[in-house]
Amino acid sequence: MTSISRRAVLGGTVAAAVAGAATSPAYAADVQITDAANTITLVASPDAGEVRVIDGAGVQRFALTTFEYASGSGENKVTLRTTGITSVDHVPGTQQFKITYAAPVGQVVGVFTVGLRKARIRWDVTNVTNLRTDSFRIERVVSGTATEHYDPVVLWNRDRDPDTGAFRGGVPFETTNGVCYSYTWSDNRAVIRFPQSTLAFSNNGYLHAIGDASGFLESTIVLGAMRPHSAGVIARDGDLGIELWTDQPFNLWNTGGSRTVKLEVVNAGLTTRSVRVDWVARDWNGGTTTGTTSGSVGARAVWNASFSVTLGARDIRFVEAVLYDGTTEAAFARTTLSTLSTYTYGDGEQSMFGMGNFAYLQEPSSSAVLGLLKLLGMKWIRTAYRAYNGHSASPGPTVDALDQNAFLHNMQLARELPWGGETTAAWADDMVGRAMYSGARYYECANELNLTAPEKTPAEYVTGVLEPLREAMNAKGATFKVMTCGLAGYPEQWIQDFGAAGGWQHVDVLAYHPGRGNYTPDYEPPEPWTNETRWNFLGTLKKAIVAKGTKELWLTEAYAGTQPNRWWTDTYRHAPENVFLQLALAKAYGVRCVTWYTLNDSIQQQPMEANADSVEYHHGLLHRDLGAKPSLLAFATAARWLDQSTFLGWADLGDPDLFGLVFSTPTGKVNVLWSRKDGYVLNADPARRLAASPAYYRTPEPWEDQWPTKTNVIVPTPAATTSVRELNCLGMDVATHQASNALVTVRLDGSPRIFIGLALPLTGGTP
Repeated sequence: MTSISRRAVLGGTVAAAVAGAATSPAYAADVQITDAANTITLVASPDAGEVRVIDGAGVQRFALTTFEYASGSGENKVTLRTTGITSVDHVPGTQQFKITYAAPVGQVVGVFTVGLRKARIRWDVTNVTNLRTDSFRIERVVSGTATEHYDPVVLWNRDRDPDTGAFRGGVPFETTNGVCYSYTWSDNRAVIRFPQSTLAFSNNGYLHAIGDASGFLESTIVLGAMRPHSAGVIARDGDLGIELWTDQPFNLWNTGGSRTVKLEVVNAGLTTRSVRVDWVARDWNGGTTTGTTSGSVGARAVWNASFSVTLGARDIRFVEAVLYDGTTEAAFARTTLSTLSTYTYGDGEQSMFGMGNFAYLQEPSSSAVLGLLKLLGMKWIRTAYRAYNGHSASPGPTVDALDQNAFLHNMQLARELPWGGETTAAWADDMVGRAMYSGARYYECANELNLTAPEKTPAEYVTGVLEPLREAMNAKGATFKVMTCGLAGYPEQWIQDFGAAGGWQHVDVLAYHPGRGNYTPDYEPPEPWTNETRWNFLGTLKKAIVAKGTKELWLTEAYAGTQPNRWWTDTYRHAPENVFLQLALAKAYGVRCVTWYTLNDSIQQQPMEANADSVEYHHGLLHRDLGAKPSLLAFATAARWLDQSTFLGWADLGDPDLFGLVFSTPTGKVNVLWSRKDGYVLNADPARRLAASPAYYRTPEPWEDQWPTKTNVIVPTPAATTSVRELNCLGMDVATHQASNALVTVRLDGSPRIFIGLALPLTGGTP
């Protein structure tokens, strides 16, 4: 075995330098390993303290240098870094070497192995007390000009029983299997994969990674001109993989027509494979277009193909491609394509529509995200702020970008609330200054205190937070409005105690988050509410209206979560119905603004990752891959048809199970009608439940109609009307009904629909 001691070599270098310039210094020899096909080379350089990564063309792509780790926690956390390479051990003729690093505490060893188009690296950190394996970071120096991108390796799964593996029939779902940092040069690509990483903890110098409890961390580097998903499949030692995408942002077009869907098949194995891909595109009613294509994919290589799907003027298509190895399904992928025409909104500052979370993932660009928000009719951004007083700016589009694009923006921020302590005055001064500097129209003072600070009373919030905030506002001449903290659900006792403590005199707005379980938005359950039924929309909305008095009412986090195969959340079919109806009811009941909880599935800390077991990953209007959910079209439909509208009243349809909202708009009356013949409780089919898995619900696909009862109802039209236009909650024209003698027959079910051309009588009562 060849073992090179860096300490000995450095000693020789110093001795040579002292002896005189005529004596050449001695350097530790580099150690090189290359795979048999000469596709990747690693060079360990002890004196440089690095491992260089070289591709098959002899071009250096990276240098891996310092390994960072930590011990302890909180104030006792200590960050440690290696300071070079102590030794390199290599067995001649093998494709592996072991590096021992110079470490300030404990021992850090890396084992490097090369194979076809990839290198595997295992770091082991030992003999460190209270080692923080969630705080590993690897320094990498990228050669040449390359773009870096964070790309989780996400895989599609069929829903199967966790014990038997049998297919249960629920909707497919995605899971994350490692994350990649991908690099693209003009002539090549590469990824560095870790099992887990948090993007916010990585920077231009270091990549964050999470090791296992024993101090072990594995990473894989893959070289080759392929998409990050394909490289990730190779990195994780997969078999075959497939990915679908389009070159259009959000797979969303303004007009219908033939659209190209691209696919890439990857073969992670070491022999060439012949494969077949069958694809299907389904419309909202389940109609299908299908096709098939075949090809050959080399060892650890990719094969690319494409197919076309035709979209209508307002449309969504659910696309699936299944990869077959012979007759066996090897992998599959899904995405959505959609059409949403442009629209000029007229509400301006009176708009009721906005975004409730940071648009944190700026994909494919900040301008594209802002353009999408405009297209959806969003005018308000719940939280945006500039860097101020040593604090960083909010993630996502900058305040300046929002101003330039005519968005109105607020600030939801608290940091550590002072609760009347010695830092109170400084906290209030900082918050007021930051809101003013950021041009915030409203300041939402903290978030969900009824959940996050249950030990604190509303009275403490009033005296220890809101009162000093108002004092600072008066001192600085601030004119922004103040919201209560966005309350989780509707905590009735908390709000009563808030009023009793004199809270209303310090705020301009009641803000709350109308959480909703498996109920339709118009469900007002009988009281007393249980722990489940208190998560309703309409009942809490009515209570909030009474409680707020003359104050404004904002719903600063509204949502229709689509966690797959769970009975408590919405299906992909029910979600757009509930998006549309929540917004229509909010408009009818005078809500000042609804800011939708989040733009895309995933969470800010793990952008573009997938987690089928966490509801937080499933609140977006966009899927994780940024293709539109049906919910996105429903949001735009509400924003467009309710633009510049005034609520006239509830329609009298002559049946206690049939409902309607009537709005006046600049273009005429807009009628929203639906039926509750099938009740208010969603996901209630016992055949889709499993006694052994109480949370499980075999979710139907989005193109499956879930309302069995269809009710024909005769309704009046203006005398001169000859036809009535019907649109579904996605804004698609679904029927034109012929009127006769100022009457027309329409068919209703549990899905709210828009009808244009009716003259409905109103109930005469107030909402």
